[in-house]
Formats: sequence, C-alpha cells, structure tokens
Amino acid sequence: MIDWPEDLVRDIAARRSVLFLGAGVSRNAQNEHGVHPREWMDFLKHLASRIPDAGEAAEVVQCIEDSDLLTACELARKYLSPSTFKTEMLQEFSGNGYRHAKIHDDLSRVDSRLVMTSNFDKLYENRANQLQNNTIIVKNYYDKDVADVFRRLDRVVIKVHGTIDAPDDTIFTRSQYAVARRDCGHFYQLLRGLFVTHTFVFLGASMRDPDMQLLLEDHAYRFEGARPHYIAMPENSARKGILRVLEETMNLKALMYDPAHNHKELADSVAGLVSKVELAREHLAATAGW
Repeated sequence: MIDWPEDLVRDIAARRSVLFLGAGVSRNAQNEHGVHPREWMDFLKHLASRIPDAGEAAEVVQCIEDSDLLTACELARKYLSPSTFKTEMLQEFSGNGYRHAKIHDDLSRVDSRLVMTSNFDKLYENRANQLQNNTIIVKNYYDKDVADVFRRLDRVVIKVHGTIDAPDDTIFTRSQYAVARRDCGHFYQLLRGLFVTHTFVFLGASMRDPDMQLLLEDHAYRFEGARPHYIAMPENSARKGILRVLEETMNLKALMYDPAHNHKELADSVAGLVSKVELAREHLAATAGW
C-alpha cells in the first residue's frame, strides 16, 4: 500500500494539487466480459498484428522491444491505413464497453479541483460527472479558452492528450507531440505555471511522455529547493537508480505499489487516501487554515 506523505495530503485537502491520471487508473476498468483495457505496449503490439506487410509489422515490434514506443506508434499509424488506425483507436478506447471501477469513484471523492489525464477514454470524467451532478467541466489541450478554467472555482478535467471523441486530435505518435508543441504552446505555458503553484501527483502514469519530462526537468532546475511532486509507480517499473534520477532531475518523488491484479493496490491506496483527505479538510475547516 502507498504511504501518502502528510504534505501531499494537506495540499490535496486544500485543493492546491493536480491529480494526473494515467493508463494504470483505466486498467482497473473492465467490460461485461471481464476484459480490461490494454496497456500501451500491448495496444501497440495489437496494432502491429494488424499491419499486412510482415516486414513493416516486424519493424514496429522491434521498436516496441527497444522501448521506443513513440516511434512504434508513428510507424503503426503510417503502415496502417488512416481509417484502420482510427477504427482500432475507437474500438479500444470507446467501443469495448469498459465500465468505470471503484478507483474512479474514490478519485472523485478525493475531490481535487484540477484533474488532468493522458487517457483518451472518458471513464473518469463520465463517472465524476455522474457523482457530482454534471458539474465537471472537461477541457482539451487544444481548446483556445482552456486558461479560463484555471482561475474559476469549477471542478475541471483537462485532457492533456485529447479525447477519443476527436481521435484525429489525440497526441499518440512522435509527430503528434511535435505538432502539439508547435500549435498549442499556450497550454504548455499553463502547465509550467501549475508546477509552481500546485503539487502534482501522477497516478498510474509513466514518465514516457517527452513533454512532461521536459516540463518537470525545466521546473526542477529553474526552482531548485522547491517541494517535490509525486508519482505512484509500479514496483517493477523502475530500478533504484532510475528512481534516484527522477528525484534529482525532475524533483519527482516515487510512491511505489504492487501492480498485480490490474493495479489493484493502486486502487486500494486511493481508497485509503480519501479518508486521509477528508480528515485533513475537517481540520482545515476547524482551524480556518485555508
């Protein structure tokens, strides 16, 4: 189980935090047949299996084995027809009928005003809107008015890689990352500001996102001595030396959990976080320590 740091719990309670939800959160979901969403690597392998040319498929598989997942995705998109690639995305992130899991309920109960997600699916925002009477505003990285929600009191979900509702505007390949940096610089400027004013906690997310890596590194070296951000990571995902590098170069402190049974321990840890945050909010209310 994750031992949540007191400073992080206080920041969440005071709504000075950003919950960043990755694929490990969605892995808790399943459809009526008991099937869970694929992890990114598994989805890329599936895309490779759909490529008609054996040599091109092998090239994608080699990139996956080399852990060059952005290039693997770029090649899969190139070697599949545009319509086939879009069909596969729609099927995986919408058409398989995945249902929300308890972790989505508990994350909504944590009640962070700002939630960001790199997931294309709509599992969290749909469930949060059900539980919070359709009061959640959903924004995408490319929305021109995305800055408006940051200074309001509304609860917001920000889709940092886009949504399956608009698959052509998702960030999934190497070239799509480059285009987003060129065309949506305003969004990345907003992220830089949030790293200064809020504590990020990455849940079920990897640090493979090149933009997030650069932003965290830039923040860590510009503001040496700042309090850390946090990432909940599977125990088998990184060696001790890598964790030290994350802390030294990104000011990112790892909170480890066992990823067995589709990241069940992450879900259990989030359930435990709910009660800690509720107690902290009661204390803040009693002491007017907002």
